[in-house]
Amino acid sequence: MTLGSLLQLVDLRTKQWMLGGTLSVLTGTGLGVASLPGFMESGSSDPLLLLPSLALCLGGGYAVLFPAISVSRNGLRVFRDWRRHPRAGKVLWVLSIAIAAGGLATCVVAGTANPLAPGLLVWLFMGLYLASAGWASAVMGLGTEATGETSNGAPTEPRATVPSR
Repeated sequence: MTLGSLLQLVDLRTKQWMLGGTLSVLTGTGLGVASLPGFMESGSSDPLLLLPSLALCLGGGYAVLFPAISVSRNGLRVFRDWRRHPRAGKVLWVLSIAIAAGGLATCVVAGTANPLAPGLLVWLFMGLYLASAGWASAVMGLGTEATGETSNGAPTEPRATVPSR
């Protein structure tokens, strides 16, 4: 099963939220990176660039993560079902962990040069982490749903639904 075929299983509204959130994270990261050289030279930054960057990075990251979590209806077990997840989901998950670890290391190193730098850098990495973790959880959740197996290897049973009253 490919990444493209898995994403066809996502309903349109969820896909729109996830794509919009991803674009928001990338835009916010671009604004934050654009303000970074001015901050390094003067030690202060322009709030007119920082506040939209903060809102776009974090808001977009959560706009990807929350709908992505709801994709898996049976619950997502990342480590227990690791062998059953599609390769694209595994790569995205490892990438999200690498982004988080790299962001932490960058903030620590930047904090030694300027104590205000981690405050500028933290949401740039956080938005990228949330977006990549969201995409990873969606792909892994869809992969688990597409195989039709639970974590113990038994086939999933269809759930009975009660009509609304």
